Amino acid sequence: MMNEAAPQSDQVAPAYPMHRVCPVDPPPQLAGLRSQKAASRVTLWDGSQVWLVTSHAGARAVLGDRRFTAVTSAPGFPMLTRTSQLVRANPESASFIRMDDPQHSRLRSMLTRDFLARRAEALRPAVRELLDEILGGLVKGERPVDLVAGLTIPVPSRVITLLFGAGDDRREFIEDRSAVLIDRGYTPEQVAKARDELDGYLRELVEERIENPGTDLISRLVIDQVRPGHLRVEEMVPMCRLLLVAGHGTTTSQASLSLLSLLTDPELAGRLTEDPALLPKAVEELLRFHSIVQNGLARAAVEDVQLDDVLIRAGEGVVLSLSAGNRDETVFPDPDRVDVDRDARRHLAFGHGMHQCLGQWLARVELEEILAAVLRWMPGARLAVPFEELDFRHEVSSYGLGALPVTW
Repeated sequence: MMNEAAPQSDQVAPAYPMHRVCPVDPPPQLAGLRSQKAASRVTLWDGSQVWLVTSHAGARAVLGDRRFTAVTSAPGFPMLTRTSQLVRANPESASFIRMDDPQHSRLRSMLTRDFLARRAEALRPAVRELLDEILGGLVKGERPVDLVAGLTIPVPSRVITLLFGAGDDRREFIEDRSAVLIDRGYTPEQVAKARDELDGYLRELVEERIENPGTDLISRLVIDQVRPGHLRVEEMVPMCRLLLVAGHGTTTSQASLSLLSLLTDPELAGRLTEDPALLPKAVEELLRFHSIVQNGLARAAVEDVQLDDVLIRAGEGVVLSLSAGNRDETVFPDPDRVDVDRDARRHLAFGHGMHQCLGQWLARVELEEILAAVLRWMPGARLAVPFEELDFRHEVSSYGLGALPVTW
């Protein structure tokens, strides 16, 4: 029987996001919801009700359906946090992930060539050299070592600034402002200030490349897109901000949790040490298992859509729980266990459909090399504090660790 949306005032719906019981597992209520209807009503922080999709098939269906929009100003679009409203209030600040086609495809296509799998592979030697430099220094110092501050923050940050041709002297500024943009602990005013400061720096960088282009990514965009009039500077700045924030914040979080699995699972560490060829499969499985986009992806229906046994009306919001979809036992048997023999390539960690993560191939290379480097430089690496004392970052949009103290 079809379930139509009940009026919001009459619908009893649990609060979302829900609380984790185990810090490395999604909230257990999500599995219960997944076993019921194709979508369930939940209540957001502002009292609004939206549909929550928790199955793998349901998430893929919505993400691949153009009757759902990614534009935040659309009627019913879920405001997952207080700072989500900043984009709605200032549409010019939006990057292309908050656009639909044709505008989305126009801007994204300008970057596609820079993030192909072969381009990511070409960067592998530089990533490996960077890791050897950083870890070579860390192992000479005192123990324990914090692998978040010492490794998983600086590596993705230095890789993305290398692509941008940005000076290493601005890396701390970029890391600081980018961290604010993904942290729900800051007020909208603080987030807007950090965004504007980062945009100001990026505008200066773009204008500098217009006058004096080099061989970096920003220079290529200037030569190929800005100068011929295909791209305005006002469009390029949010594009660059997206690459900076997504390019280092998400990889930092995924790397920290992947290393946690390595440190707490001697069998996993042993297998990857003995057979490094397993690293690509291990990275896919760890992407599935940890699913760092903890609150999911937001969409709004622009027309009525029948999603299995649920009718989603035009103007209603939808949240897709990627972590729940990646623990869907109908797709991934025994999903709450890390299994490097599993074929996890259908995971949702990078999303699905036209908005699938542009930088996924670069992220894979970085994650593979980070795991390999820690195994190489820190044999027998293990946690230096009890698991219960670890600082899990529940307040950030890309779930991770605040610190990861290790010894070896």
